[in-house]
Amino acid sequence: MLSLQVGEGYQLYQQKLGKMEGLRPCSKKRQREEASHDEERGPLTPQIPVEFVSQKPKVSFILDNAGIKKAFIRKVLKAILDSPLNKYGLVGAIYVKIANGSLFVVKPHVRIPRTLARFSGLMLELLEKSRIHTSDTHETLMRVIEEPLIRHLPANSRIVGISTRSPKLVDVASFVNATSDETHLVFVFGMSTSGEISQPHTADVISVTDYPVDAATCIDMICGACEEKWNCF
Repeated sequence: MLSLQVGEGYQLYQQKLGKMEGLRPCSKKRQREEASHDEERGPLTPQIPVEFVSQKPKVSFILDNAGIKKAFIRKVLKAILDSPLNKYGLVGAIYVKIANGSLFVVKPHVRIPRTLARFSGLMLELLEKSRIHTSDTHETLMRVIEEPLIRHLPANSRIVGISTRSPKLVDVASFVNATSDETHLVFVFGMSTSGEISQPHTADVISVTDYPVDAATCIDMICGACEEKWNCF
């Protein structure tokens, strides 16, 4: 089972957080309790036949202009990682570009910490050490990568921006079904307050609902459409 090694970056973050807010750093007992809760969640991905995964295309996500210390980005990551689409091994990768320009990739089998403090500490360590790995096998789970982002995507990628402000409203199920299985879909979401997307290679910007919903809800709709198309149930 894969687990995140937070390390010294998290301890440093907690100490700084305690000083700033007048709070005591989280006790070791509390940390052990939270870690045990994470373990109780079990493996993120069930045992899916290799034949099923190899015969299906994959979907990737780009979270643009993200604030790594905000609860919103954690919520969006969990929406992707906890989706049946990801549990069936059909999420290619998640790319996060934060406001200071840093870019990192999140592997689909990562389990995000349950609390915002632990998540923020993990992000701090990632930026300090450029990668996060498992404590047992040292497999890389997150790592900082270099621009341009497009060079990290498959050659057959189609990058599509998602914005509730786009005048191009589409039925998400019809949009996904109309896309060839030979195309690697990459969906971009603006994480700033304005929802602005700054990825230069975006082929189109669409809206999947005419309601003012957040990115996590749009992700649920997209994942649901892909799950239906590829019979993940």
